[in-house]
Amino acid sequence: MGTGAHLYCGLSAAETMALKVLSNKICTLCVAVVLLTSCAGGPSVQPGSAESGAPEVRPAVPAAVTQRIEAIERGLLPPVVVEGEAPNWSIDERMREHRVPALSIAVFDNYELQWAKAYGMAEAETDSRATPETLFLAGSISKSVNALGVMRAAADGTLALDQPVNELLHSWKLPENALTRATPVTLRKLLSHTAGTSVHGFPGYAEGAALPTVQQILDGEAPANTAAVRVDLAPGARFRYSGGGTTITQLALIDRTGKTYPDALAELVFEPFGMRHSSFEQTLSPERLRHAAVGYGSDGQPIAGKRHRYPEMAAAGLWTTPSDLALFFIEIARARAGQSSPALQEIAIQMTSKVIGTSDAEDGDGVGLGVFLFQRHGAEFFGHAGADEGFQANAVVSLDGGRGIVLMANSNNGFRIFPEIERAVFAAYGWPGAEPVRARVALDPARLDGLSGQYRFGAIDTDVAMQDGKILARLPFEPAVELVPIAADRLIHSGNGSELRIVAPGAFELTRRGAPTRTVSRASEAERHPLFALEDGRFDEAAAAWRKRIQAAPEAAAEEEREANRLGYRLIAGDPVKAVEVMRLIATVFPESTNAHDSLGEAYVRQGNTEGAIASYERALAVVDADRQIPDAEKHQWRDHASAQLAKLRARR
Repeated sequence: MGTGAHLYCGLSAAETMALKVLSNKICTLCVAVVLLTSCAGGPSVQPGSAESGAPEVRPAVPAAVTQRIEAIERGLLPPVVVEGEAPNWSIDERMREHRVPALSIAVFDNYELQWAKAYGMAEAETDSRATPETLFLAGSISKSVNALGVMRAAADGTLALDQPVNELLHSWKLPENALTRATPVTLRKLLSHTAGTSVHGFPGYAEGAALPTVQQILDGEAPANTAAVRVDLAPGARFRYSGGGTTITQLALIDRTGKTYPDALAELVFEPFGMRHSSFEQTLSPERLRHAAVGYGSDGQPIAGKRHRYPEMAAAGLWTTPSDLALFFIEIARARAGQSSPALQEIAIQMTSKVIGTSDAEDGDGVGLGVFLFQRHGAEFFGHAGADEGFQANAVVSLDGGRGIVLMANSNNGFRIFPEIERAVFAAYGWPGAEPVRARVALDPARLDGLSGQYRFGAIDTDVAMQDGKILARLPFEPAVELVPIAADRLIHSGNGSELRIVAPGAFELTRRGAPTRTVSRASEAERHPLFALEDGRFDEAAAAWRKRIQAAPEAAAEEEREANRLGYRLIAGDPVKAVEVMRLIATVFPESTNAHDSLGEAYVRQGNTEGAIASYERALAVVDADRQIPDAEKHQWRDHASAQLAKLRARR
C-alpha cells in the first residue's frame, strides 16, 4: 500500500492539496487520504468555516482510524458473512476485477467527517491519479441536493411546496389534463416522485452535442433526446420515479429566483454548507476540469467525449466529491437531531419522513423528499444512489447517530463494488445495520436427500446440486454460490441473503427481503429452464422450449424476459460472446420487444459485430411503435437512442 497526504484536525480538503505518490497505473491503493477528525486538543472544522491556516506541526494519523481504513481496504465483504470464512477481498483487486478505474470514499460518524480517500485513476490514459478532490458526476444524488435547495427556497417564501406548480412557473406550463385538474401537481409531489409525471431518467449529451433548454427538455423538442414530461398517472396515487418531474422543480427555481440554476444552488446549498468543490455547471471551468474524472463504460474504456453533460441538472448534473456530499448529508443528519436552526430542522425532518412506500411489499422502504428511506437489518437509513454515463455513486446515512458513507466511481461498474465496501465499513465501525456473522452448522444427512434439482426461486430457475459436501445453487451462465446451512433445517443463499427452510424432500420455504414467504418445490427435468439448454449450445431447442413455456404461463413471460436481459448484461463486459447468445435468444423468443433488440445491438457492439448491431437496432426501431411494454411517452427516447446508435455504426462502415 502506498503512502498519502493526510489532512486532519481542523484542515479541510480545500485547504491543502494531497501529495502525489508513485503507484500502479490502475487501482492505486492510497493515492491520497483526507482525515477530518476531532483530535484531542484540536478543533474540527464545521461546514462553511472560514478557517484556512494549517498548524505548523501535524500530529500523526490516529491509530484507530488507520486500523479501520486498513481493515476496510483488505476486508471487503460478501452479502453473507460466515464466521471464520471472510474472503479477504481488497479494494484494489476488486477494482481491477470489475474494471473500475477510480474510486473515492468519505466516511462520517457521530456527525463528523472521519476520513476520505481516493483510489486509482481519474484518467487512466494520462496516468492522472484520483485524489479526494477529484470531481465525479453524482447522477441522481443531484436530486437530494436539489430537494434541499427547493425546500430552502420554500422556507423563505420564494417557492411553495403545496401550491399548484403551474402557479409558480411562468416560462413554461405543465400541460393540464383530467388528472391534474382533479389533483394538482405540486413541488412536494414532484420531490417525492408521486406527481404522476413521466420520463424516468436522462442519458445526457456527449461532448459536442447541442444542449436543449429546460423548456425543450420538458416538451421533448429537439435537440432534447428524451420524451416530453407529462402527467399520465393520478398525482398522489403512487410512487413512480421521475427525473422528468425533478426537472420541473429545476425550472421553478429558475423562474422564481431569476438566477441560473447553478447560481441558485450555490447560494442555497453549496455556500452555507461549505461544499467548495461542488457545482451544477455543465461547462466546467478550466480549474474544475483539471480535477474532473473521465467516465468509463462497463468494458473499462472511456466513454465518447470523456464526460456527458446534463442540462437536466437537478436530476443528474451535480459535479462533486464524496467529502462535499458527506458535509451535505451530515448537515441534514445534524438538523434532524436538533443540532441546527429550527428552520433547517423542519426541512430535514420533512425530507427524511416517508411520503409513500416504493413498492407493494411491507418492508419499510419508502421515499421522502429528495431521498429514499430503507432498512439494513433493522437499522433505519436514508440516502440516494446515482448513475450517469460513466459514473456511479451511492450515499447511505443513518436516520440517527450521524453515521454514513459516500462512494463515487468513474465507471458504469461502480455498483458492483459499492455494497462490498459498505459492508466492510459497517463491520469495521460496528454500526447498527452491519451484516450479522452467521455460524455454519452441520446438516443431518437425511435432510440432504432429494434436495438436488431445479427450483424457481426467481423468474429463472436455479439448479441446486451437492458438490464436495456443499449445497450449491447456480443460474445458467453464472458461477455457483453456496447455500450455507445456518440451522438444522435452514440455509442462507450466500449471494443474496435469501433464507430457505427445508420443509420436505425437494421443497423449500423461501424468505427474501421485500417479498412474502413462499414454498418452492423441485421442478421436473422437463421443466428445466431453456437457458440451460442454451448454455449447452442447443439454441433452437432452447427457443422452442421457451416459446412453449410462455404458452403455458404467459403471465410470467415479461418478468422472465427482464431477468434474462439482466443476465445478458452481467455477461456483456466479461464474455460478450455468451452475452450475444443470451440476447439473441431473448430477441428470438420475444421478437416484438424493443428492449430485446436494443440489448442485442449493444451486445453485438461489444463483440465487435457492426453488421449484427445495425440489424438489431433497425429491428428495435421497427417494433417500438407497437411495443406494449413501453409507455407511449417513452417511445421517443427509445427511437432516439436506436437512431443515434445506428448513426455511429453506419459511420464505421
